[in-house]
Amino acid sequence: MECTAGDLTWRLLRNAQVRPQEDIALWEHAPGQLAGFAWAYGNGDVDLFVHRLQDADAFVRDLEPWVHARHERGPRPPTLWALESSAPLLAALEQRDWRRITGAGYLHLARPLHPPSLPLPPLPAGYRVRAVRGPEEVAARALVHRRGFGTERVTTEVYARLMAAPRYQPTLDLVAEAPDGSLAACVLGWFDAATGVGEFEPVACAPEHRRRGLVRALMHEGLERMRMLGARRAIVYAFEDSPAPVALYRSCDFTVVDRNVGHAQEPA
Repeated sequence: MECTAGDLTWRLLRNAQVRPQEDIALWEHAPGQLAGFAWAYGNGDVDLFVHRLQDADAFVRDLEPWVHARHERGPRPPTLWALESSAPLLAALEQRDWRRITGAGYLHLARPLHPPSLPLPPLPAGYRVRAVRGPEEVAARALVHRRGFGTERVTTEVYARLMAAPRYQPTLDLVAEAPDGSLAACVLGWFDAATGVGEFEPVACAPEHRRRGLVRALMHEGLERMRMLGARRAIVYAFEDSPAPVALYRSCDFTVVDRNVGHAQEPA
């Protein structure tokens, strides 16, 4: 699975700079029949999604001019990303001189949700796992995300907009509260009833609270909540060259099921 409905919501709302009409190109079999899309980012990366892999040749052919036009004034040439398991799409890229590049990408990890998760791991004294209380806690929720990732893009305003999104589920927005009442770690869960898939995106812990089992406890709580909602499978992503998150997810019984691989063209 390239991405979930929750993942799309997060991508759209995770910062104030997403411009769907400029950053996303839709590909249709016929008017109103969406069959794929390309999602471009400011750093030159472009994610590719096509519904029927047998249409990969036409998809790449039709989207390639948009990709080049979108990035002709960018700081870096485009890199196209697709799942390693999508062999027809990778072959279509190769046929149009997009060559697989070396370097790490995103790992896709998954685990089934039956039988139930193991018991919640013990927490250090004074910590507790709970859901976000609601809009009154939006500033603290945005802050723990920023501190965990070392980035400023998720402002209070950005997170407030996310919390108002139709697919946002408050019971899956989990935090670890520190003894002083501040938020120490966070895990945002998504559940898509149509596919039975739950997803964790994003996952973060403030630097001074790391290595205390907080994220592992949050994920175990999230897995159980997803299972109770009817989820049959859970997924999470991790950078291939970030061993700590990969080890953490493996300790929660996730296994690598796929990876994104990048393709680039030689300069003209």
